[in-house]
Order: sequence, then C-alpha cells, then structure tokens
Amino acid sequence: MISLELFKIPIICKETIIYLENLSQKANLLSLYQKLFPEQWNESITPLDRKAHPDCIYSDREIEFIQLVDSNLFPVEFVDEIEACDKYEYIPIVPQIIEWWENDFEGLETSEKFLLSVMGNGYQLEYWEEKFGFEPDYIARVEDIDFQKLVKICNKFKSPLQYLATSLSILDYSTGNIWLDTTYETGDWWDWTEENIVFLAQKWQEATIMLDQFQELSDWIKTSVANRNKIIRIWNKAAK
Repeated sequence: MISLELFKIPIICKETIIYLENLSQKANLLSLYQKLFPEQWNESITPLDRKAHPDCIYSDREIEFIQLVDSNLFPVEFVDEIEACDKYEYIPIVPQIIEWWENDFEGLETSEKFLLSVMGNGYQLEYWEEKFGFEPDYIARVEDIDFQKLVKICNKFKSPLQYLATSLSILDYSTGNIWLDTTYETGDWWDWTEENIVFLAQKWQEATIMLDQFQELSDWIKTSVANRNKIIRIWNKAAK
C-alpha cells in the first residue's frame, strides 16, 4: 500500500524547505545503499515508496540501509528506535566503553580498577593488599611515565602483556580511535556520506581489535597476583 503522505505537497515556505531537505536526504541514503550494499539492494523486495511507520521520516528501504550499516559496518546508536524517528538524524558518535569516572568505582571489573589504580586514578597503595592481594614498594606516577617507552617495552612481550599500553590508552580515552576516545562530552554527529561511512567502518574494525586485546589482558590480570606484579614492574621501567 502506497502512503499518500509521501506525495503531500508543502504549501508554506518553512514546510517547503523541510520537504526538500528530507527529499535530498532520502535520495542520499538510497544512493549510499546502492553503492555500499549492491547485493542487498538488488535482492531487496522492499518497495522504494513504502513507509510502514507513518510518524517516521524514513522510508522502509532507508531503515533497511541503516540497519545494514549497524549489523555490518559499525554500531548505529538508537537503531532500535529508528522506526519512531520523526526527523533526519546524523550518524551518532557516542561512547562505546564505560566512562569510569561517572560510575561507581567499586562496580568496575577488578582488572579495570587495577589498571586505573596503576595510573593513579584508583586505590591508594595502603589498600592494594586488600584489593589486589599485594602492595608494591613503589609505583611511578603517571606524569613520570614515558608512554612511547612503555609501548616499546610492551612490544617485546607476547600477548597479553603486549597489550598493556593499548589497554591503558582505552581507559584513558587516548587511543587515537574515534570510537574509543569519544565521551558523552565530546560526542558528535556525522553526516551520512560515503567517505564518513568508510572511515567509521575502518575505525570500528580497529576498535574491536583493541577491545579484544583489552579483554585478553583483563582476563590475564584477574588470574593471579604474580601477573599483576609483572604489570607494576613494566610500568615502573617506563619511567623517564
């Protein structure tokens, strides 16, 4: 069934501008669908003029495209609510990992609390015996650490110790990857363009690799006190 709403003609200037902007965005999204997912486009049986959700600005084929991006390229925030969207949105770039400073510290994973404490954002040394099973004689201050030196030291090890510098960067939001460094304060909205989609997809692939590395190191940290002690020794060696 064709929705007559699709052919409603605007009668005032403001409505006309909105209509033309929406029409342009519609053409853009459908063009991106054809370019980025040609096989799915050719196999789709969704009519181009169908809009099953009257209050939603997106046609069914546009929703189909955005869902393909979400499942194949990178996460599209609010995708589960897209059928209720009443205006054209951009690509939302929002945090993909917990903002530890906005949450209950005690509720974090042991490995997260440990690494944050190493960087001086967690427990004082007097609590380490209770929390982590040992108390180091000394932990270098984060401002005294040469991060490039730390990276070189970590690269000499096999996994998961090799991922220490990366894991610390994830917790510090300093990886250089937009998906991992974005906070709610720095979140952004990007235009739906082919260039942006390709870039964000590439960065998401990199982000998932780093997150897997972080998880591998986190599991290793929780295994034993000896493992946690090794990290302290590496950290201290990276001091300037």
